[in-house]
Amino acid sequence: MPRVVSEGRKRKVIYAVVEGESTERDYLGYLEDRFGGDPPAFEIHVLWRRRGLKPQEVVDWALDKLREIDDPRREQVWVLFDRDDHSRVEESYARAEAAGVNVAFSHPCFELWLLLHFTAALAGGQNSKSVQEPLRAAHRAFQTFDKRLDAAHQAALNGNETEAAGRARALINNCPSMVCAAKQGHGAECKVLDRVPSTDVWRLLAELGIVPR
Repeated sequence: MPRVVSEGRKRKVIYAVVEGESTERDYLGYLEDRFGGDPPAFEIHVLWRRRGLKPQEVVDWALDKLREIDDPRREQVWVLFDRDDHSRVEESYARAEAAGVNVAFSHPCFELWLLLHFTAALAGGQNSKSVQEPLRAAHRAFQTFDKRLDAAHQAALNGNETEAAGRARALINNCPSMVCAAKQGHGAECKVLDRVPSTDVWRLLAELGIVPR
């Protein structure tokens, strides 16, 4: 896939507050390095803390950052957090969405997005283990995967972004709630905790021009 080219437009700036301290940070760095372009069409500032953050802490930080933005036309705030075993997920999601923060929520975990680069998600994947084990089996580079994304992992992911986005959209279109569609988003009647398996990380790639909208 060709690198994204800015074509003279103002560089898009993404402030991404992430729950984890490793995987999401490594992945967003990979996106910037691989697809940012020369001159860069976008830049991603990853906001993270050691030992990670809870969803409500992710949203708190995002709301603070949103108040600091000078140019909303080119600056965006995103949050990336998972279901995992967290409490206050629905509350955190609603607060972010109501404030205009872009939410890339994954259920059960961020690794689902990585898995979709290689295969469709298994039905009934309710927990992190049900995603991480298939991920390790999906590609030899991920056989010993444990949170950090090194150069071998990134090379394995590279070029599969459009397929991953298509599989993520299919999860939304096939949502058991029957009120969701990838083009319109999740329906108001679809509860956040019922969206399993699902991931909206593809929306960030679409915003950056890496995959089709």
